[in-house]
Amino acid sequence: MSLLTSRLASFSLVALTLSFAALSGGCASEASVGPAAAGDENEADFAQELKSKTDAQVQAEIEAAAVGANYTSESDYGFKFVSAKLNGETSMTQTLVRAKVGSFVDADPDTDKPLATLYAETRTWTEWKKGYSACVPDQSPDPADCAIINKMDDVLAKNLRGIKVFYFGRNGSRGHVDGVGVSVIIVGRTPSGNLAGVRTIAIWT
Repeated sequence: MSLLTSRLASFSLVALTLSFAALSGGCASEASVGPAAAGDENEADFAQELKSKTDAQVQAEIEAAAVGANYTSESDYGFKFVSAKLNGETSMTQTLVRAKVGSFVDADPDTDKPLATLYAETRTWTEWKKGYSACVPDQSPDPADCAIINKMDDVLAKNLRGIKVFYFGRNGSRGHVDGVGVSVIIVGRTPSGNLAGVRTIAIWT
């Protein structure tokens, strides 16, 4: 092997190593995440009859479906509608939710706040639904609450795409949340391309 060939081979190896390192570093840009939280879910195209649905119509359906739904922890909290205009963003991320939903959380006297500084955890839509897949007597949530949440989930799935579930709280660590006043936020994109969903509160002590 000539000296020139040897140097070119060494340069190629270094370049390949640096490229791999750069790609590996980029994967950890957001502290999130649960076991399967990479990538958005429920990204199928909206049915033709839903593509013309307005954000107001989406809000009305979600609010109606959330009536009577309670998130059970050490206390029961209902689900409240949240929404925000997007400027072309398509992926639900912790950074986006902090920016767009912070005003809802920070105005609630029962939540940890400010949202901008809390620990955060991201879970997938599939993981959330799995928690309510079996409505079993003598288990939390009770069958009545479980059934209502399942109906609410069906409405969210019909009206939103790229749904993710976020937890924000004062206690915890990077990618893990615990404590009192934890915000549970479920959001996705409407047919108009804006953010919508619901939020509730978990009390874990």
